Amino acid sequence: MGTPLQQKNFSRIGVAVTELGVGGYIGDLTDASATDTARQDAAIAAVQRAIHLGVSYFDTSPAYGTAERYLGAALATLSTDVRSQLTVSTKVGTHPERQNAYGAADVHWCFARSRHLLGRIDMVYVHDPVTDVHMDAILAPGGAFEALEQLQAAGEIRGFGLGVRRHRFLLQAIESGRVDVILPSYDYHPIRQSLGPVLDAAAAAGVAVVNGSPYQAGLLAGIDLHEAAKRRPPNDADLARAHAIVAWCAQRQIDVGALAVQFSLRDKRIGATLVGPRTVDEVESGLRHATEPIPAGIWDELGDFLAHLQPAAAPGGEQP
Repeated sequence: MGTPLQQKNFSRIGVAVTELGVGGYIGDLTDASATDTARQDAAIAAVQRAIHLGVSYFDTSPAYGTAERYLGAALATLSTDVRSQLTVSTKVGTHPERQNAYGAADVHWCFARSRHLLGRIDMVYVHDPVTDVHMDAILAPGGAFEALEQLQAAGEIRGFGLGVRRHRFLLQAIESGRVDVILPSYDYHPIRQSLGPVLDAAAAAGVAVVNGSPYQAGLLAGIDLHEAAKRRPPNDADLARAHAIVAWCAQRQIDVGALAVQFSLRDKRIGATLVGPRTVDEVESGLRHATEPIPAGIWDELGDFLAHLQPAAAPGGEQP
């Protein structure tokens, strides 16, 4: 590994995180025959390896299959001292038993189940509202934000925010003045930087940003793009831009995964970047991407290259 991970402080709520965090479908092995025990053991090993390599921020969600349960099992293996040094976040509103349920009672119900699995929870994101009606419910009296404000006031959590891709919902949350942090995804990486206006708004309001999916669903993680094409729509623009970026990196002998992760880490508007490893090997890959030295001059070259590669703006910023 290269240089150690930097610590970032979400000053509004006094929460410290490593600049690289672990989230996603931890333990979700590609071997369909793997037992639940084998998957949980893989998740525990991955979490322990991440901590050994310096990661102190872990994010999950009830919506991520078994990931929240596996993370809880991994956290339970740690000493009290090690566990106390970690920051853990989860999500409410998309529990499989209460999908897109954003009332206060639903939030308290979901939080209680996550608290049972994870122990202490530092931050909670309201997860993936789909419609304006959902956002109205989140912001309304008796809604999700009010419930999280109650949990924060009671000392049950330190901060809360919104985790969603839709830019106007993120801006609405920022403009409400009620959130401490947002978790956008899929729109800030070398393939596309349409999240820029949201990042500017968050910075101006003192709202922390955790950036999800720096690899753009794996396209910049070093995978075989010809195989990836079989799982994507014909004439997929993201895939075409990924091919161009991979070729650009190959000409300069740069690991495209390192370029993708550090593209996010370098942005001062972003407090933490989440990768989604499933195994120890993927944890080590993510840490290598975050810390591998890249020549300083590369970033100026990349800026010029990406200026000609950006997609046309879509309504609301996010791409379909």
